[in-house]
Amino acid sequence: MKAVPFLALLLFSLPGLADTEWKATSKESQLNEVRSSSPKSSLKSDKDAPARILSLRPQHTDTGDFWIYDAWISLLSDPDADGYYSEFTLSFDVDSLYTQAPVYARLYLGNADKFREYHTTSVFSVHGESSDDFLDVRTTLLEGFRADDYEILIELYDGDTEELVAVYDSYDDEDLLYLPLESREYEQNVVIVEEVHGGSASMLAMLLLLTVVIWRSTTRQNNSHRHCA
Repeated sequence: MKAVPFLALLLFSLPGLADTEWKATSKESQLNEVRSSSPKSSLKSDKDAPARILSLRPQHTDTGDFWIYDAWISLLSDPDADGYYSEFTLSFDVDSLYTQAPVYARLYLGNADKFREYHTTSVFSVHGESSDDFLDVRTTLLEGFRADDYEILIELYDGDTEELVAVYDSYDDEDLLYLPLESREYEQNVVIVEEVHGGSASMLAMLLLLTVVIWRSTTRQNNSHRHCA
């Protein structure tokens, strides 16, 4: 009977079994220019800070120096056409009281108030309340995200002080809620098979094939007669 607790302890101590791994890759662009992204943390690099898991929705009192004015989503790729997308773009517009200020953002996907970080942006500049300095983050979910309706949560940080300055989620913007997403390993390969049944179309195809065969036979006979002559 003592073997059962021991086996359970061994199972949860093995790496990769207790917690589901997740992977994503993202590209950033601002002012229609692709940025040479140097993210502070990433799901692809062991050298940077590990991706975070938030078991509680973060609470933040807005200081008024920075805020996220708007955010919107573009769903891009659904290879198996099941209604769940593995590629999407998050765009968000950060405003500030300052004429120019550096910021960066941690981006999370969650459901049931458990959020997993999928990307942390490089430091980028915002210019007052301009609407032209919004950041696009195009993401492909690679592993660990089962087909579900997800919510996006954004944490905004001061690029100089590393202080959390704003939190933006579905309570602020419904566009960040009920996003039908899944990672690539859950996209099924789709094979389209077309069948041709009997009828006028199939008869026409047979006639064309027969014509080609007769033409090739006639051509060969004519060529052989010419060689003999």
